[in-house]
Amino acid sequence: MLRTWQDVIEKWRLAPAADPAAADGHAARGRAALLAGELDEALREFRGAGELRVHPHDEVGVGDVLLARGRWRAALRRYQRAARVAPDDPLVLLGRSQALVAAGLAREAASELEARFADTDDPVLRYYLASTWCSVADQARTRTADDVLVFTSAEQLTECERAARRMLDLDVDDPELRRGARRLHAEVVAARRWRWEPEGIAVSLAVLAVSLGLLLVAMGGLSGNPAVVVAGVLVGAVLLGAIVLRFRRQNWRVLAERHAKGRRITGPAEG
Repeated sequence: MLRTWQDVIEKWRLAPAADPAAADGHAARGRAALLAGELDEALREFRGAGELRVHPHDEVGVGDVLLARGRWRAALRRYQRAARVAPDDPLVLLGRSQALVAAGLAREAASELEARFADTDDPVLRYYLASTWCSVADQARTRTADDVLVFTSAEQLTECERAARRMLDLDVDDPELRRGARRLHAEVVAARRWRWEPEGIAVSLAVLAVSLGLLLVAMGGLSGNPAVVVAGVLVGAVLLGAIVLRFRRQNWRVLAERHAKGRRITGPAEG
């Protein structure tokens, strides 16, 4: 699915304005209708332009209408036809990337855009880079039955951290994307925090392990037996290590285990 309608129309800022009175009047009217959200009119005009000439933007326009209607496969075919005419045209490349995102291939789309526009200063291109990375993060996570995105693997955390950092680096002039990047980064940080699970049992056992070790050390000290002192230190350390391995979990893993058991997940646990 598209992230926003803006993702469809923002790229048209890169196209030169057409003169409605010139031969490409169909294309100019199609563009105006698309920007206004009048999809039927846009489709008629872009198709009309395509009957009179061969131009990649006419194909992109038809593809945008199809994409807005959820027909990403048909839209992708249109963008590919445009690419045969103008493979390096930014509108063509951005249209293809949007179709890939709609197909669930946001990571591939991001890789293609980074390969072409990683160092660009153009605000429109940077917007699409950030928006695509936002989609990468959305598609990387697991979606629960109540439509909540959660982390269920370390790989998802790594992917989302990469996406958040790249979005922050791009620093686009879009408040929603900037907030989304900061929120995503905060979620990654929270998900990596450690916690005891279950906390009460873990803390009780840790106290017992430390107490047993200290008791043996005290007994060895009172009896003047170094072996008992060493044994107390080793026993306490081994038991405490075993408890940490058994009961210490990162927040994301606790939530993933709950998700696997069918429990409702509402977000990262507090660490």
